[in-house]
Amino acid sequence: MIEVYLRMLDGGYFEIGEAFKGLANENVWKRPAEGLLSVGEIAGHIAYWEALRFAGEGEDLASCRVSSPLIDVRFRYYTSSITTSPSDKHLAMTAQQVYQELLRVHTESVACIKALNPDMESTPTGQLPGGFTYGSQFEYMVFHIGYHTGQMYSVRHLLGEKTPDN
Repeated sequence: MIEVYLRMLDGGYFEIGEAFKGLANENVWKRPAEGLLSVGEIAGHIAYWEALRFAGEGEDLASCRVSSPLIDVRFRYYTSSITTSPSDKHLAMTAQQVYQELLRVHTESVACIKALNPDMESTPTGQLPGGFTYGSQFEYMVFHIGYHTGQMYSVRHLLGEKTPDN
């Protein structure tokens, strides 16, 4: 059962790869308008939650078995991201580096959840509110990745970039 969920996640990461194709380095951390996040911040948000959900315990960053500059509390939610700026270490990352780092976080997070081999009907330790089971957590992550990948395309369009046909 876990393999089906992982194939669905991989499909989402294929689309993320498409969203990063041709992204100009000067646009990776650029917000297209007041109140909108950059592609880099959205990538950080995806990395943050996948790592915490698959390689951590709830929202406890200290429990996360994956480390990355993208796993940063400033990327937790829109409200915390929009009121802060990416750090200098983030701003130094090119589009390709952000994409590669997001893939690395994904790969390591997936390795952690595979090693755990959870019962999909059981509830994770340190669970977030809402009673998510491992199965519902996977289902949500597939949606989460798709939703935010669409945002990446919108940001690029607003910045005047030509994107791959999506």
